[in-house]
Order: sequence, then structure tokens, then C-alpha cells
Amino acid sequence: METSRVLARIIGPLLVISAMGVFLNLDTYQRLVQEFGKSLALDYLAGFTALLLGLLVVQFHNLWEARWSVLITVLGWITLVKGATIILFPGFIPNVWYPYATTSPALLLVSLGISLVIGVFLTIKGYRG
Repeated sequence: METSRVLARIIGPLLVISAMGVFLNLDTYQRLVQEFGKSLALDYLAGFTALLLGLLVVQFHNLWEARWSVLITVLGWITLVKGATIILFPGFIPNVWYPYATTSPALLLVSLGISLVIGVFLTIKGYRG
């Protein structure tokens, strides 16, 4: 359980701060996504980073129990698959993400809301139990 709390203390605030950053600066982040989508090098770096982080979470926290901590395992696998997809199919994620992030702010805000809720939940579980 200690690994779950440590990861919740890292992943929770990361999700909260990231989601709040986009909420507070939506126009800036939409431009950032446009610029990011133009660089295959940044795409590869993001894929490598996501793959590495996903592998680390799955290696140290591959727990499939009916508890709150399974959320960390699920997020780890999602991150691992995303990273592998970016590396194996360069340009695929930006082609999918670019229209979503730049032309559909309502859908973007819903996904950010979900990230924020998950982040708050994990932060509370990590620091308060």
C-alpha cells in the first residue's frame, strides 16, 4: 500500500496542476498543442517519456485489486500504451489530438475535468489515506 500512496502523491498533484494550468490558460495551451504537433522530435520525446513512466508504474504497481489503488495501475497501463503508440506510429497521436484540442474546447474541458477529479482523488488518498 505504501507504493500506492507514494504514486498517488506524485500522480495526483501532477494531474491537478496540469488540468488547472490548461483551464486557466486555454488559449495558450491550444497554441502549445499546435506547435507541439508540428515537431516529430517533441512527439518522440513525449512518447519515450510516457513509455518510460508507464513502464515504471506497471513494474512497481501492477496491482489489480478492487481498491482505489487500481486506478494507479490503470493510469500506468494507459500511459504505457500511449507511449508505445507514439513511438511505434509517429504522428498518429498529434493527428488525433490536434483537432480535438484546438477545435473542440467543450470536449477538452470535459476531459480536463475528469483529470482534475482523478487528480484530486489521488492527492487525497496519497496524503490523507
